[in-house]
Amino acid sequence: MFKKIGKVSIAMINFYQCYISALLGAKCRYYPSCSEYSKQIFQFHNPFVAFYKTFLRILSCNQFFQGGINYPKATLFIQPVFTSPRYFDFWLIPTQPILFSLRSFTKQQVYIIKNLSKDSRV
Repeated sequence: MFKKIGKVSIAMINFYQCYISALLGAKCRYYPSCSEYSKQIFQFHNPFVAFYKTFLRILSCNQFFQGGINYPKATLFIQPVFTSPRYFDFWLIPTQPILFSLRSFTKQQVYIIKNLSKDSRV
């Protein structure tokens, strides 16, 4: 059920990005934009947490806040992969250094950064 809510929310955000935001122009004070931030949050969090984080982000997107670079964060299990991927959608950058061990995987807080490189797309 959570996946369906997330997919519907992402579809609504895509509609907003394609049709409404294109008419209004780029006015967001942050990078990534509030709609892109929200889309990434919905992909990595449960919808209720995503709605809450999106709401806070939209409230802070005004002239009283400085803006700037603000990547979304998620807490995930990081599993080391020893092969080279052919394509990946996101870079997951740990907020603090972690030592990997092959026996146990720990939860790690990471920044979610969308991969925009055309070289990694096959």
